[in-house]
Amino acid sequence: MQFKNIGIGNVTVADFSRMNLAFADKTPFIKDLEDLSCEAVVFLRPRRFGKTLFTRILFNYYDRSLAGKFDENFNGTWIHSHRTPRAGSYYCLNFDFSRVVPDSRESRDSFILAVAAGISYFSRRYPDKGFPEEALDPKLYSSASDLIGKFLMSFVRRAKDGERLYVIIDEYDHFANEVLSKDSEAFRDLTSTAEQHDGMIKTFYTTLKSYSGRDAGSCIDRFYITGVSSVSLSSLTSGFNICSNISDNPKFNAMAGFTHDELSKIIDETVDFSTLGKITKKQVMTILEQRYDGYLFSESASESIFCPNMCLTFLSRLITNKKIPPLLSEGTLSADVANLDGMMRLAEPWARDQLEEKIFRKESVRVILPQALNLNEHNLFDMSEAASMLMYLGFLTAEHDSGDDDAPDDLMNYRCPNEASYQVFLNYIQSLTGLGRWNQTDLSMLEEKGDIRPLIDAVALFIRRMKDSSFAGFNERTLQTVFYFTVKDSARRGLTVSIEYDTGAHGRADLFIQNRRPGSRQLLLELKYLSKARGTDQAVAAKLNEAKEQLRRYRAAPNFCNVRNLDCWSVVFVNSEPEAVEKLT
Repeated sequence: MQFKNIGIGNVTVADFSRMNLAFADKTPFIKDLEDLSCEAVVFLRPRRFGKTLFTRILFNYYDRSLAGKFDENFNGTWIHSHRTPRAGSYYCLNFDFSRVVPDSRESRDSFILAVAAGISYFSRRYPDKGFPEEALDPKLYSSASDLIGKFLMSFVRRAKDGERLYVIIDEYDHFANEVLSKDSEAFRDLTSTAEQHDGMIKTFYTTLKSYSGRDAGSCIDRFYITGVSSVSLSSLTSGFNICSNISDNPKFNAMAGFTHDELSKIIDETVDFSTLGKITKKQVMTILEQRYDGYLFSESASESIFCPNMCLTFLSRLITNKKIPPLLSEGTLSADVANLDGMMRLAEPWARDQLEEKIFRKESVRVILPQALNLNEHNLFDMSEAASMLMYLGFLTAEHDSGDDDAPDDLMNYRCPNEASYQVFLNYIQSLTGLGRWNQTDLSMLEEKGDIRPLIDAVALFIRRMKDSSFAGFNERTLQTVFYFTVKDSARRGLTVSIEYDTGAHGRADLFIQNRRPGSRQLLLELKYLSKARGTDQAVAAKLNEAKEQLRRYRAAPNFCNVRNLDCWSVVFVNSEPEAVEKLT
């Protein structure tokens, strides 16, 4: 069998056959989009979900200049045998705003350059209907709205009857969201919809809208617009009378991302398991489900989906290195933690604290769906808006409809979708301590003899080194995180650690440290924390008894009752000091 290759990044439709790439066939959604009775479609998904690839599929399908390459581009896909009358019938005008500079001082000029780049590409394909290169000098235009307006006016004059534009916009909100996380006042300036305020995004889309429809002087028939979040969507939709946000439509849940069947097929087409020793497809699927599955963008959708970029990166590294790859690369983890931190800082302090606690404990976040995502007078989001933003960014996902007929229609449950997202969240909590990565603590005594003391001492030393500003917000989840990373980043690779470990019946245990050495001790830890002001002898004793009672329940729960050599430890810290450490007998 000839295995296919894996394409990641800047992939076009033609590459699938030319480079023998495996792919998930999303072309049936072309017909579904045509069936929508709206002129402008908005589709929001987190980064790495294949939004850009689908815009290229639409471009290759609809653009008149590529009509002669239909067979070459779409052979083997669903749409090849279900071609619609509109195929190859539009002049496609593409804009990619992912490279607009997210600097409030440079965004306007950068926005004009991005619009000019889209018009330039159009003009090279259609010289008779485009702009000469000298007319695309950004210095000639006061705004992106000015440039697009002059281009559309020119197209109307040159177009014949029936010649219409399909405008495809990728990452409409990328730069605005980047500005949002750094300068909320500048964000308001970019996205304002107020009549007296000439918001950059609003005026651009208002100009596009003025050239859409069937009236005389119109030239745009359809729009397809992608983005990450709806935080600046009001600026876009204020320019359109008819705009359909299909992001939470269950019919389009899998338009970006892999279903279970799609991923299974890609694995069959790309991975030669005969070269991977004892690694099996079942093992790989289980790992991918735990790490990158779980995304649901409509509570009524039939199944959750996988993050495609993460899965393809995993498979590529599996094939190359012939071993199971790590959960996340350092670069990906660092970027995601920075994005999460930026969004968390935009939440009201009380909302941020509740979100951190709920996500850390792997509990559902239950909120009323906001009518819109708008910053309040303090340039912050409330609880429901912050949770919705985290869903759009891929850090949370919707839960399946509970079927409770009495539940309000606007009530939504969110949760952390998978191990990858949860690891990003843990690293975010770790970053709040103000310290960098943990040193490789010597836990040889823990691995060899089950001695917990080196771990306790390492955690205490770490906490003593924290800055006062970070220590002010120290709490029980921070303590758990310190313990977790001390084990995770230790020099002892025989140890694996899980945080908020599911007991199977009686809640979640703080930490479960598993030891791969034959006959070794396995450790179950319940951690308690008290500030110095509250750390009286009586309070410590009460916390110790609470931890011991929890451990008794956990030890008898389904996921622990058959674990051999299990040691259960109660640990109570007061500030940086372990005031009580007791093994359950």
